[in-house]
Amino acid sequence: MPSLPKLSTVITWFLYSIPIYIFVLDPLLRGFFPGLLPASDSDSEPRSNKDIFDFDDAAAIGPGLNLTDDSFISPEDGVPFDCPNAEGYRVHLLSRAPLIMYIENFISETEANHLLDVSIPNYKPSILYDGHTERIDPTKRLSDRALLDRDNTVRCLEDRARAFQGWRPNLYIERMWAQRYNTSGHYRHHYDWTGSLARGGDRLSTFMVYLDAQCEGGGTNFPRLKMPRSKEWCRFLECEDGHKGNEREAMPEGITFKPIKGNAVFWENLRPDGSGYPETWHAAFPVMEGTKVGLNIWSWYQPGRR
Repeated sequence: MPSLPKLSTVITWFLYSIPIYIFVLDPLLRGFFPGLLPASDSDSEPRSNKDIFDFDDAAAIGPGLNLTDDSFISPEDGVPFDCPNAEGYRVHLLSRAPLIMYIENFISETEANHLLDVSIPNYKPSILYDGHTERIDPTKRLSDRALLDRDNTVRCLEDRARAFQGWRPNLYIERMWAQRYNTSGHYRHHYDWTGSLARGGDRLSTFMVYLDAQCEGGGTNFPRLKMPRSKEWCRFLECEDGHKGNEREAMPEGITFKPIKGNAVFWENLRPDGSGYPETWHAAFPVMEGTKVGLNIWSWYQPGRR
């Protein structure tokens, strides 16, 4: 009679199976059989303009944002004269619709280390906001966040984000948050946009900047994007070992950006008509070992308000 597996072995396999189900099997089942699994506020598409939100400040949600509220929006109060030359970064186009670009060396090591240092005393558990209440739910989002003071480094990054987007009118940089993911830290699939533009404003774009990446795992996953063919993208994307050569074979939908310190992913959340791109559905995959720290730079678009 074969011996039964040890209890510790069963528990170990069970713990490993949880992230596999949450981040691999569950999205695949929902993609191929959307009516099979029950919907929840973190893993289903918004049912209406007010059902699903991904905001770190509930006060920001409303028919129109008060653009003088500097607890949410960074005022355009001038740029420090000592901003470093940021023209050394390199940009790679991944997608035109939605616009998605990968940016090498978006911030310098000095800037990244400074933001890491000043964020340490301000970390608090990350929250979820569903349009009605704020809550902490580590099964859906397990990380710490820190609101950054607007020192010269942050103000220079605000200007860099505006310049990258062509100094567009009616576009406002939100206050910046550092997001720290320790071992097992993750954020399930979600949108950054809310569908609220018709009511006043919405998040037009996102920069996901990697401040620290001393970790295994922790990639940024977009399950509805197609893997590009060129093998050059394997510098920045997780690639399967079986797809190597001069040109990659077409792969199933879904890409995962590697966390690389100083680099960033930029994407636009909204179509020209103000509706959200479903392709921007994304997640922070679990950190298997070590620590990842990201910086969110969100741009709020609100036309016709002063």
